[in-house]
Amino acid sequence: MSDTRFTASNGLYVENGQVYLPDGTRANADLSSVRAVVLIEYGAHQAQAERDAELGRWRSVDHPDWVVYLADNGLARVVNELTGLPETLLHKRPGSSSDTSVGASVAREYFAAHPVPEPKPWEQAKPHEVWVLTFLSGLECAATYVNGKFRYGTGSAMVMENVIAGKCIWKPGVSA
Repeated sequence: MSDTRFTASNGLYVENGQVYLPDGTRANADLSSVRAVVLIEYGAHQAQAERDAELGRWRSVDHPDWVVYLADNGLARVVNELTGLPETLLHKRPGSSSDTSVGASVAREYFAAHPVPEPKPWEQAKPHEVWVLTFLSGLECAATYVNGKFRYGTGSAMVMENVIAGKCIWKPGVSA
């Protein structure tokens, strides 16, 4: 679980394995029954977070009965667990912030917690452009973008996982 602090319903919180009162002082043994409530809730919270991770879902902090599933195609499905029905299906970036539904609010919360990285310049390549690509090893290589892939001069497709930089050096139809 990535959260470093969990606040229980009675106001006490757990941080770095220790129980604290709402004012920030450590809870002592005199509060054993109150501490037990915190630790039980914290254990349930951790178990739920682990199960969410196993199932590939993200749970809203503001609306804990709502979860988000991210599909391989970049769409996010927001589901109300109480009904089991999807509220909304959104692309990687949320739509209008004027939608005040709970599903839209959860989607905005998800995307705020998971910002989409800006696309790399070479990911916007157009057919038949020639690029110089720089790999993690420092190697630079010229490649042509054909049929949705960068290709070596031999025509074989490049593996793009280690590309760290790229610059378009020629576009079709553009004279030098």
